[in-house]
Amino acid sequence: MPQRADEPGLYVQRGRLGRVRTGWLRIDFDTVMPPRRFPPPWIVEETEAAFVVRDHGGQALDYVYFEDEPGRRAAAKLLTKDEARRIAANIAKLRGLLRRSASCE
Repeated sequence: MPQRADEPGLYVQRGRLGRVRTGWLRIDFDTVMPPRRFPPPWIVEETEAAFVVRDHGGQALDYVYFEDEPGRRAAAKLLTKDEARRIAANIAKLRGLLRRSASCE
């Protein structure tokens, strides 16, 4: 185990070189990966077979698939178009709801 496990980050064991263990490597995700940002507003776009939830920059955040034909829908266990639309709309509302609940605490 690393000597200073109290530091934030992920610790991974380095590979072995022959029989010599090379120790532990600390990966700090704050410096390695920039924070993800999904700017509001989130919008819902309809495609031929799915609703796509996108952020302001156009990044696709979620796909909610549907099928209009009952036989194919049952076989593939897909949602109806109305069910998929409602789920996608609720996903698009999540960012505002999470922000509101965080400010209430």
